[in-house]
Amino acid sequence: MSYTEEIAAEEQADHPSLVKGIAGALLGAAVGVGAMFGFYTLAGFRFPLLGVGIGILTGFCAKWLGKDGNSNLGLISSAIALVAVVATLYLMYGEFPILSLVSAIVSASMAYRIASN
Repeated sequence: MSYTEEIAAEEQADHPSLVKGIAGALLGAAVGVGAMFGFYTLAGFRFPLLGVGIGILTGFCAKWLGKDGNSNLGLISSAIALVAVVATLYLMYGEFPILSLVSAIVSASMAYRIASN
């Protein structure tokens, strides 16, 4: 590979990518779900507001791997965070407690705000 081909490959790797951003959102959501469910398993204590952490991790990882934030990535990250929080709360409670709706909404809004900026 010539020097100019290497430079072109590096420049291509630095461009924003929606696919990489989505992969980052999925990675962040998986880490957040693991942390939230792990806390519940180890401590035996249900703390639904940890779902906000899922949203934060989802947004940061999406922006980090996507190299840039935009509204499309924000919307996708928001949806991923919302599904992850609802699924985790369902695993913890055996149902989705309606009072935890606040945690799910805040999580989705945090993921959107972080990933879209």
